[in-house]
Amino acid sequence: MARTNGPISVCVINLKGGVGKSTISALLARHAYTRRGLDVLAVDLDPQANLSQALMHSDYNNFLVQKRTSIVEIFHGYRPPSSSSLSPTSLSAQDGVETIGFNPTSGKSLQLTPSRFDFSDNLLGAVRPDPRVLARFLTANYGHKDFIIIDCAPTESILTTAAYHACGLVLVPVKPEYFATIGFPLLQESLVNFRNQNRGHRIDVCGVVINNAFYDGGNDGGPEKAASITDIQTQAAANHWPIFVNQLPHSRGFPKIMRGNNSYSGNATRFYDFANEFFPAVGL
Repeated sequence: MARTNGPISVCVINLKGGVGKSTISALLARHAYTRRGLDVLAVDLDPQANLSQALMHSDYNNFLVQKRTSIVEIFHGYRPPSSSSLSPTSLSAQDGVETIGFNPTSGKSLQLTPSRFDFSDNLLGAVRPDPRVLARFLTANYGHKDFIIIDCAPTESILTTAAYHACGLVLVPVKPEYFATIGFPLLQESLVNFRNQNRGHRIDVCGVVINNAFYDGGNDGGPEKAASITDIQTQAAANHWPIFVNQLPHSRGFPKIMRGNNSYSGNATRFYDFANEFFPAVGL
């Protein structure tokens, strides 16, 4: 059965690149479906389309070749003319969604709204892209989901605003390195501005997750990690953002898992500790 209060919607964002947003989004989406039995929709709002590639694997190339419906068409509000139709057509509830997994017993699924590399170009070419399009699409068609996770681009744009409109919680990944918190003030300002302009919309940071915190073999990262952790704790406290206790390790297992290869997980299994903390924290 669907949640009585609708899905828990979380956007994964940090206005600094290279912090593992897409990896964490993909792992949380798969974990929610396979291990917690949730009905899941993942949304790729990053023009680099890393989340789409991570969940679709080799089918992503087929998706591009076949010109299947993506987040681009959802923002446009229609499907363009194609070999099957010589005029624009309206979108159905299933357009722009790929099914990654389906459990016929429970009726639960893992689905994805994929991105394309021309996503940002399409938006820049629009006269006035509507940042509420995604929220309308999700509320109209996916209110039955348990969990919606949105992978965001690492830049402030209309895509950021669209993610805010479509969610109530924000997850902030960060790496314990020099300039680790450079995106924190930008993200806090972005959230404050959104709240001021949308006073009826509640959006909170559910937590900061520290990624690449330690290495195989027990290396704790040394003094640079310690200094960075202190910076992260100071900035997070100033913004009233909680920090998840369980940190994610650097592991050779993560790239293999992202490719669908489970032959070697290494200490990537430590992800489960974070997931078991994250889902109860957001109400799942």
